[in-house]
Amino acid sequence: MRGSSMSPGRSAAEPPRHGLPPRHFDLVAGGGGGHAVIAHLWDSERSHRLVLFGLLTAKAGERPDAKGPLSGIVEAWDLLVASERQSGAIADGILLLPETGRWLRHCLQRLQAPGHGRKPGEPPLWMDVGHLHLLAAVAAIRTGLSFRLRVPAWHGRVWLPTLGCAVLPGSSTAWQVAEVSFADRTLTVALVGPAGNDHDPVRIEQPLSKPSAHWRVPQVLPLDLADGPRDVVLHDMGPYRVQGDAWDRPDPPPAPGWEEATRRWTELIERAWPLLARVDPGGAEDVSACLRSIEPLPPARPFRWHSATMEDGMGGMAASQPTGAEPAAAAQFAAVLTHEAQHSKLSALLHMYSLHTADVTHRFYVPWRDDPRPLRGVLHGIYAFTGVARFWRGHLLNGCGHEEEGLAAFEFALRRRQLMFVLPGLVHDSCLTALGRRLVERLLETIREWQDDPVRADSLGWAELAVDDHSLSWRAHHMVPDPDLVGDLVQEWGDGTALTAAPEQAWRYPTPRLVADPMARHLDARAVLMRMRLVSATAAQVQATDALGDLVAGARPADLHLLDGRPQRAGALYTAEIRAHGDAGPAPGTVWAGLACTLRGQQEHAWAVRALEACPELVRHVYASIKLKSASTPDPVTVADWLGRTVAVP
Repeated sequence: MRGSSMSPGRSAAEPPRHGLPPRHFDLVAGGGGGHAVIAHLWDSERSHRLVLFGLLTAKAGERPDAKGPLSGIVEAWDLLVASERQSGAIADGILLLPETGRWLRHCLQRLQAPGHGRKPGEPPLWMDVGHLHLLAAVAAIRTGLSFRLRVPAWHGRVWLPTLGCAVLPGSSTAWQVAEVSFADRTLTVALVGPAGNDHDPVRIEQPLSKPSAHWRVPQVLPLDLADGPRDVVLHDMGPYRVQGDAWDRPDPPPAPGWEEATRRWTELIERAWPLLARVDPGGAEDVSACLRSIEPLPPARPFRWHSATMEDGMGGMAASQPTGAEPAAAAQFAAVLTHEAQHSKLSALLHMYSLHTADVTHRFYVPWRDDPRPLRGVLHGIYAFTGVARFWRGHLLNGCGHEEEGLAAFEFALRRRQLMFVLPGLVHDSCLTALGRRLVERLLETIREWQDDPVRADSLGWAELAVDDHSLSWRAHHMVPDPDLVGDLVQEWGDGTALTAAPEQAWRYPTPRLVADPMARHLDARAVLMRMRLVSATAAQVQATDALGDLVAGARPADLHLLDGRPQRAGALYTAEIRAHGDAGPAPGTVWAGLACTLRGQQEHAWAVRALEACPELVRHVYASIKLKSASTPDPVTVADWLGRTVAVP
């Protein structure tokens, strides 16, 4: 291994020092990038992974259970190093696979876990460590080296990243061993032991891109783009993916219609990528420099396109599989592409610099999540949605067409307002390092440059309502008022002494506690309905459905009345749901937030609105306790009105 850049000893002891010039850091911190800057991020990511490889081989060498029945760890490493000497580019391509990054993190977590125990359903440690052997085998095959290794097999399958998956004959169990060899342009794979005794090995001759009954090949999207042809892998094989735990299930065989699914992916990307390049050239350049693979997720409902990026898997993303019926599909997926490229960029930056201290307890509100988020998650969110806002702004400014104009205006106004809800306060957070604060400052500068951009009135109004609605819903769910205050207020109501207090006699409202509520779900339901109302095809679906909750999870008929400008009818339905809610706990925060929205602008309900907007959690908990102890069901608006007059809310 001497002389190789992949030497684990050298990598762990003397890692190369990486940093961005100040102007490049400021460019990335503001949400930008470009091929040259991202090439630097990839170079840094390579060094980061070499350090992790060094740690992994060192830790694995200390654990007898890390080798198991496989070939030696040093033998596998030496084969990988020999392959790098044949072709550094091939070795780097394997090192920088998105799944390689996720495997390194997952395996190191197991190696460093105290107690050396296995969780229920978890594989033997050697199954995870043995991914090193599989990477070494792939590197050797791609560089033409002959070898023979014992590697992990999973339910009779041997996954060779980027090449394919051998499906072996014989009895199949979860954790098995296979022998893989390569010579004379032929790959041979066979189960070791009794499971493979009565079966011939699987032999695949080069080229290895031809599938068979015993050899599955990766699905590759051959894209014909304006800047030239490009291949993107559909990452639907192997354990180290976004979906589920690493070893939760074997890869299923190709589903019927997979060719049609591949065609849809190709068609979608070939529409979305040029759109991104036209309206947001910088974002398209970043996607081009980052994207390596896409993991298909189950199809999503309209305007809830799911996507994710592994923090340690730069260049990989997961996204909802297209059905061909998505509204504004090209624009939506262009936004998804730039969103996930932003995550990849920030992940690489976080491997270079400490942007925040290691505070594991502090949680924040962000207007795009149902749950409270740690600071690292907040940084990822503000960074990703700055890219999304930039795309929708560019789409608006570059002629998006009448059918998508309302949607584009809504998305831009929504993301702009959400970011301005978070960034000004976040910049002062004490857990940010100097560089972390600089990143937040640069993002704030970027968003402030867009503050005066005009947006059509209907989309702007709905964007403002969506942000306020989410904030109230989130607070109602996750903030818990002082229980003594709740008890005193409930007793006062029950005693019949619930009178309006003079300002100097008002109940003081202590700061509520943040307690994550697992029942907080679909807080964006009304925002999804807004999107659907802005696109003619989905607007018709909303009007025609008798099962709104099936079309938009979390939506209810009252929401449609609210958005259609019938606040009295909406308020009556929200009130009825609150009153009819069982005794298991408070009614959903989204219902209380909806009620608050219906009362806005009604002078006779000004005190109720004051309470519902300043402390929705107090109204929610006090009402639930009153209802539980009362012989009759009180009116929610009356209780909110009383609290607005009685409690000194902030």
